[in-house]
Amino acid sequence: MCRGKGHIPSERCPTCQGTGEVRVEKRLMLTVQSGTEDGTRVRLHGQGAKGKGDVVAIFRVEPDHFFRREGLDVLCTVPINLAQAMLGSRIRVRTLDDRRIVLRVPPGTQDGQRFRIPGQGIEKNGRRGDQFVEVHVQIPEKLTPEQEAAVKAFAEKTGLKY
Repeated sequence: MCRGKGHIPSERCPTCQGTGEVRVEKRLMLTVQSGTEDGTRVRLHGQGAKGKGDVVAIFRVEPDHFFRREGLDVLCTVPINLAQAMLGSRIRVRTLDDRRIVLRVPPGTQDGQRFRIPGQGIEKNGRRGDQFVEVHVQIPEKLTPEQEAAVKAFAEKTGLKY
C-alpha cells in the first residue's frame, strides 16, 4: 500500500490504483424539508473528497398520479358526469394528507372549471398553498334510444341545435 506519500512505487497500489485516494461508501443522514421541489440542491459541507470536498445532493421528486404541483399549490382533475355538471352535486375529493373532503359543484359547472380549496396545498417555510380541483365532465359515448329521445327533447325545449 502506498499510503498516499506521493512516491512512485514499482507496482501500482491495489487499494488506490495509484491515485492516493480510496473510495469509501458512506451513508449520510439527510432531512428533507416539506415542500422540497424537483432539482433542489443541498450541500453537505466536508462530506466529500478529502480536504474541503462537499457532497451535493440533488432531489428528484417523482410525479404523483393524482396531484400536479404549481408552486405551493396542487392541482388535481376529478371526473363528474353530465347530470352533476348540469344540476350541481357534492363530490368527495382527496387531499394531500389523504383525507376526503366534500366539494360543492354548483349547477351549470363547465368542463375544465377549477375550484379552490384554501390551505390544502404544500407547506413550506410557514406558508401553505391551496388545492385546486379541475372537473372533467364525462359525456356518455353511447345512449339508449330512451336517453337519446330525452336529450333531443331537452335540446328542442331549450333551443339547442344538434
